[in-house]
Amino acid sequence: MDPPLWVEQLMHSCLPASPVSATASLSASTSTSDQDGGGEDRISALPNDLLCNVVSRLPVKDAARTGALSQRWRGLWRAAPLVLDDAHLLPDAAAAFRVLASHPGPFRSVRLVHNLIDESNKDALLAEWLRLLADKGVEDLILANDPCSRGAMPVQLPPSLLSCGASLRRLYLGLWLFPFTVDLPRGPGVFPDLQELGICHGITLERDLDYMLACSPKLEILALIGTFCLPNRVRVLHQSLRCMVLWHSLVDEVSAMAAPHLQRLIIYCTNPTGPGTTIKVKIGCAPQLAVLGYLDTAKHVLEIGDTIIKAGVTKVCPSTVVPSVKVLALKVRFRVAAEVKTLLGFLRCFPEVETLHIMASDNDTDYYDDHGEVKVRDRLNSTFWQRVGPIGCVQSRVKRVVFDQFTGGTNEVGFLKLVLGRAVLLQKVTFVLARPDSVAMSEAMCKLQPLASKRMWATQVVDNPSFEVSGRVAGHLCWYKEASDLSITDPFISMLRLY
Repeated sequence: MDPPLWVEQLMHSCLPASPVSATASLSASTSTSDQDGGGEDRISALPNDLLCNVVSRLPVKDAARTGALSQRWRGLWRAAPLVLDDAHLLPDAAAAFRVLASHPGPFRSVRLVHNLIDESNKDALLAEWLRLLADKGVEDLILANDPCSRGAMPVQLPPSLLSCGASLRRLYLGLWLFPFTVDLPRGPGVFPDLQELGICHGITLERDLDYMLACSPKLEILALIGTFCLPNRVRVLHQSLRCMVLWHSLVDEVSAMAAPHLQRLIIYCTNPTGPGTTIKVKIGCAPQLAVLGYLDTAKHVLEIGDTIIKAGVTKVCPSTVVPSVKVLALKVRFRVAAEVKTLLGFLRCFPEVETLHIMASDNDTDYYDDHGEVKVRDRLNSTFWQRVGPIGCVQSRVKRVVFDQFTGGTNEVGFLKLVLGRAVLLQKVTFVLARPDSVAMSEAMCKLQPLASKRMWATQVVDNPSFEVSGRVAGHLCWYKEASDLSITDPFISMLRLY
């Protein structure tokens, strides 16, 4: 049975977009002179390098056809760096292969995601396609197995994939089992210029992922999207990596113990491999780590250096803090008192945070103990918030707070009062409602109105601090692409899609 259409749509949505549009076209307008009645082809008068650039931005069929425009255009297609997207050749697999075989290279970008290779001889043909890509010098390769193929299970990639490494700068793999690397050559010469690696809906062994990191000395971005890692951990031991994204994956440990240039660690909707287990998030040597989240008080155990952070137990000291983090995102079930305490413990570990994202989780869900009894929820001592000790970032650094999935629960309001009453640099608070309908908006405004009073705020930097309520635009599946975009200072704002 074929998988449902949404499986294919989700897998394709996780891959980088095509560098050329199927609607792109080339047309030359003719200008008629009143003096001589002649026409002038201004595009053809451009230098060769500009014409090649134009050709390389067209769908491959149209790019090849430019040779029919005039003598001036003949041969330009073969001289231009090839951009090939198999979507522009559907359903003709033979045409895609002919394009790869006939063009001398280099290949600027190749996107093969529609399973054009005949299933009856797929392994041999795939190896031949990869050989062609390696021979022609592909720089950007996006290669996906069809979810409708072989029951939507990842298929073993041939080791010939690695032969493409000498020229690759970006590599994304979808629905594949990564090649076994035990007997393959190692060293920085395998992927000398690879800067971005994405594994989408695949399975990778820890040793094979470690191999890729060790063989890619210039790697800056690593994205594991819907990926299952064996034996259930991802370790960053890399000198150049700047961003790691785990999105809808399965792991039991994520560690950045030797990552001197890591600036961003994004863990979103990633779960432990078994029920009742947790994900250990370990931060060691990561002196440039500036963006971190979402740390989940229900799923994550935070370890800094050699110390596991425990609420109410771990003392703040130089070995238990990460002062480089400026944007921090936390997810918490406010109706579970223990998680509220964990939230406060996590905050103390990041004393320099300037933008704080809080996501309320499972507000309307009951929680059960091992005996099937409903756990006590929303039960904090009436004086709990007054007795909370100092939290460095709240009191001296936080400038903006974004509260996602706000419902106005008792502990949510208590936390807000704590922040508003202590944050002397606070300038803006944004609330994203859990239910952005008119009734929810009205209820939220009633609960927030008392907090909007300037008398509640400790801020000393603005006379009229911003206090706004918003909703979220639904249907944003591919936030991970923006999460790995280092030009975006705060990727969590991008995720919210506020209106």
